[in-house]
Amino acid sequence: MIKLVAAPVAALATMGWCVHKAGGSGNIFALKATVSGSTKVYLVLSSMSSATGSWATLACNIPDFSRYARTSKGQFIQLPFLPIIFTICAVIGIVTTSATGVIYGELIWNPLEINAKWLDMGHGYRAFAFFCALSWYIAQVGTNITANSISSANDLTRGCIIAAIVGGWVIVPWKILSSATTFLAFMSGYSVFLAPIAGILASDYWLVKRQNIDVPALYDPHGRYQYWNGINWRALLALLTAVSPNLPGLGYAIGAPNDPTKPNPVHISQGAKNLYTFDWVFGFVTSIVVYVALSYIFPSPEAFVTETTYGHDVIDGGVSSDVESTGVVHHGHGGEKDFGNVDAVDIGTDSRLHKREKREAEATVA
Repeated sequence: MIKLVAAPVAALATMGWCVHKAGGSGNIFALKATVSGSTKVYLVLSSMSSATGSWATLACNIPDFSRYARTSKGQFIQLPFLPIIFTICAVIGIVTTSATGVIYGELIWNPLEINAKWLDMGHGYRAFAFFCALSWYIAQVGTNITANSISSANDLTRGCIIAAIVGGWVIVPWKILSSATTFLAFMSGYSVFLAPIAGILASDYWLVKRQNIDVPALYDPHGRYQYWNGINWRALLALLTAVSPNLPGLGYAIGAPNDPTKPNPVHISQGAKNLYTFDWVFGFVTSIVVYVALSYIFPSPEAFVTETTYGHDVIDGGVSSDVESTGVVHHGHGGEKDFGNVDAVDIGTDSRLHKREKREAEATVA
């Protein structure tokens, strides 16, 4: 809650001061395009990939949050507000950066660097810099707690601590913010790996399994979703197919020096550079096409069910009244195969989740 108040106030205050000091928003709204043709197209695609890259993680682990929604429609409330809120945030950043060009003669995109400029301007400005920096700190910590720690805590006993150590220190995240070029390269590179994963997850649920899954079997390491030795090779092949073409572009982006006047030590073809500009779109679409095609050409019969089976804790919430899994699955493109009735409560007893659920069920009966 503190983050929701502190961050917007600091952002608006910083923008307000910059606009007042510069006598306006600078020339950002009067600039003319300096590129055209395919160059302009690829720049737009690159900007889109950088923007979507910031959501690449949540696109993959959003179930860690939506699982707590009372209904599947509970998350739709965000649909109209997210584009509006992020457009406002982008406008604040653009206007502030443009105004700094008038004030300092250089475009400053990092708000912390703007705060640092105030330290030599007197006691009042130092206090202003302190409260703004504190707001950015609260916003950053709050975002990491909500967006990253919850996912780790759901799967690992000491997940939050591990995520904090690895994410906060081991990968030296401050190196990512050394320049705007490095930051954008990191955000685009993020998408190379996460976009295909999101595509595979979405297509598996919506297109391959047609929204019908055996929920208790998801927690059974030897259940219907074991595939080949615990690996779904169709998903792995789709991931490699979508990631591999963008690896040269990723290497080129990471190898780019902070000084734009220095040559890039990595040399790749222009086609590889162009492909990397829309890495998120390419990875997402390619993974969907390849995974769906492989799933239909080489189906895994035991992984298909005719209707969704829920665990007893979901049944208590009123989603379903059928405790047992029918075990009836599609067999390729025709026919069915009967795996027999399986008690949903007993499935996946190897997992801590189902052991806990079984104890709760026994306690309720007692």
